[in-house]
Amino acid sequence: MVDPAAIHPADEFAQKPTPAPPTLTASGMSEFPIVLNGRVKAALKHLQTHRSDDITRAFWRARRYAGMMRSIFREYDLPAELVNLAFIESDVNPRATSHAQAAGIWQFVPSTARTYGMRTSTSLDERRDPEKSTRAAAEHLKSLYNRFHTWPLTLAAYNAGAHAVQRAITRQRTRDFWRLRLPKETRWFVPKFMAMTIIARDPRRYGFSPPPEAPHDTEILHVSQPTEIRQIAEAAGITVKHLRELNPELVGPTTPPEQSRYALRIPRRFIWVSHKVQNGETLAAIARRYKVSVQLLREANRLGQAGEPAAGSIILIPAKPSAPPA
Repeated sequence: MVDPAAIHPADEFAQKPTPAPPTLTASGMSEFPIVLNGRVKAALKHLQTHRSDDITRAFWRARRYAGMMRSIFREYDLPAELVNLAFIESDVNPRATSHAQAAGIWQFVPSTARTYGMRTSTSLDERRDPEKSTRAAAEHLKSLYNRFHTWPLTLAAYNAGAHAVQRAITRQRTRDFWRLRLPKETRWFVPKFMAMTIIARDPRRYGFSPPPEAPHDTEILHVSQPTEIRQIAEAAGITVKHLRELNPELVGPTTPPEQSRYALRIPRRFIWVSHKVQNGETLAAIARRYKVSVQLLREANRLGQAGEPAAGSIILIPAKPSAPPA
């Protein structure tokens, strides 16, 4: 985490708080309430000047996950711009680990991970699974919002814990985040999120050029027994590094030995092509044209072991993306 003192003088909180200006409204999908007060401006300047390289790398990582994250947040009826919280938490890095042993893109500590059903072992850490951890983050944020009813307090509770924020509210008799005395890291956590959201709404204005989104194109391979990652990578024709990038939750040398059937992400091997069967066309002829086996065609289309598809019927062809039919 960045030392908040590097963002703004430490005595800033001794001054009387100024009223927050009207919220900025996002265009398009989200209406996340952003203020642009002194703390947010200071955080914005800090991100632009001191964390520019980190944010650039985070935008490159986010191209793989941002679409999935927004979809999950919408599913939970949450603002899609909560994606920007991942930039502040971990630079969108599934392998990030904090000094407090928080891990993954959303920086869950082990106890909170267990609350949301994420497993950890010597071979598996589901806090590093981008999709599972995003669902957990969505559940956690929704629970916190239902308790505190404002996003600044919700985000503060995500960082400091709900009990710490509730104690501060009770003792200080205010629910205004900008007036609450909270741990220094938390006081800057919310402004940094708002600053990152402002950047994400118009990145070029702030000196960033995010790449187009490009989610991993994968399919699921069910591994029926514990298997070495190296062997799976060789069989899939990819490097161990690539396989681990697709499955960052795997932290040991094998798939989890405690699971008899593990769902592993591998690069998609096929694209599906629809083919209309012509008069007199046999399954063997179609298989030769698309360079696949007859048996694969039968299995893909649930055809029996005898007989031919009727003329005019449509069958699906699993074809390798690198070698489409002529």
